[in-house]
Amino acid sequence: MPTQTIQLVIEATPDEVWRAVTDAAVTPAYYFGFTARYDQLEPGASYSYTVGDAPVITGRLREVVPGSKLSMTFAGTWADDVAELPESVVTYEFGESAMRVPGLTHLTLTHEGLPDTDAARNVERGWVLILSSLKTLLETGHALVPAPAPAQ
Repeated sequence: MPTQTIQLVIEATPDEVWRAVTDAAVTPAYYFGFTARYDQLEPGASYSYTVGDAPVITGRLREVVPGSKLSMTFAGTWADDVAELPESVVTYEFGESAMRVPGLTHLTLTHEGLPDTDAARNVERGWVLILSSLKTLLETGHALVPAPAPAQ
């Protein structure tokens, strides 16, 4: 499958977008209830996204430039078809908007190394929804897609 690339502009600074991507207190609000858990924000460190205590995405950080770039391996396990996908690489790049408009961030997410399958296409559709929800949360204070209710 060709590399997936999603770009959008968010009315927030690169540091604010970085924090939203890396802060366990923020990620559940826009990432389907998944909590980001970074052991350390440095290359080689492990990370996971969890639902409760159960990991649903795991990997290792490859490149970390706070407020600018975050690259990591990616192995999802939230569904059987996703768990069958090979480990891949996700990179977030946080940059200035066109014409350097203050207070805006041009966010680019690149997902490389996925095969041409329905599961991989669903991952891409998931990224579009996640990043749209991130944008909405940062711009309005409300997520586009609320986190699922906790299991009873």
